[in-house]
Amino acid sequence: MSAPQYIGVDVGGTSIRAARFAGHSHVPVAKTKVPTQAAKGAEVVLQRLEAAIRQTAGHELDNVAGVGIAAAGPLNPHTGVVLNAPNLPGWQNLPLKQLMEDRLHRPVFIGNDANLAALGEWKFGAARDHQDVLYLTISTGIGGGVIIDGKIVEGAKGTAGELGHMTIDWRGERCNCGNIGCLEYIASGTGIARAANEAIRSAEGIELLAFARTLLEHSGEEELQIDAQTVALAAEAGVPLARAIIQNAAEAIGAGLVNIIHCFNPEMIILGGGVIQMGPMLMEPALRVVQERAMKVPRESVRIVQAQLGANAGLIGAGALIYYYNDAYISG
Repeated sequence: MSAPQYIGVDVGGTSIRAARFAGHSHVPVAKTKVPTQAAKGAEVVLQRLEAAIRQTAGHELDNVAGVGIAAAGPLNPHTGVVLNAPNLPGWQNLPLKQLMEDRLHRPVFIGNDANLAALGEWKFGAARDHQDVLYLTISTGIGGGVIIDGKIVEGAKGTAGELGHMTIDWRGERCNCGNIGCLEYIASGTGIARAANEAIRSAEGIELLAFARTLLEHSGEEELQIDAQTVALAAEAGVPLARAIIQNAAEAIGAGLVNIIHCFNPEMIILGGGVIQMGPMLMEPALRVVQERAMKVPRESVRIVQAQLGANAGLIGAGALIYYYNDAYISG
């Protein structure tokens, strides 16, 4: 008897990635990547999503045990409804599970992309053999996934685990989510870039601006863009403002980690996303804050590590949803 087939899909604002897996392996036997074309509206994206799944399934669609779809939240994994996908116009209160089951005639499960990245790392990556795990992805935004006693913590409406929107500075600026002083506002790639550009507009960032212009001259690009990567490179080159911005973001991350440790007492915290790739200049101040502020017992029981599955964590976690919800995932 052949191993069951299952498909994982990661729906992003730029691209849709799909992969087919066999059995309990996280190594894809087939992959597809297509542009999302989000600006063309929900129906076009749904058509492209269906096409990507069918292409990935090939002649095996009838043998696919289920399809797992990772999407940006908030969404309700229990009802299969996407409440509001910020990078997909028209995806408000969209019954994604039902729509795709009607098209594919296969079981479909949906989940928040950060939750599914946590699921992927828990089953196949850094958190194998652990039961109480948190995943924090720090990239353009900041998201999180929580696994306690081997179960994803989803909450009453499926929106639990929004770790990027914990309050770090209660007198801070208003985040897009409506809260004040969110970790995401301060320490995400967007937040780092915002801090740099605000400093330049106020004439405090002359040296950083000069560094960015030098980069532009050597890059061959035509438009000056000061993003988090530019700030990181400037910090490595010793530009004081850039170093201060990275230090501030790192300390905010450290404070967020302290909150996570105190609230959840996890065995492991996994850090993923592009901003984490800044390495020691970000991680050392963050971990110093943890050492200085976290209570001794939960601090000493947690390991803080980097993600192993990289950009594929959500895709792999999406593929595993069919087993997770059918209990075969746990027993397997």
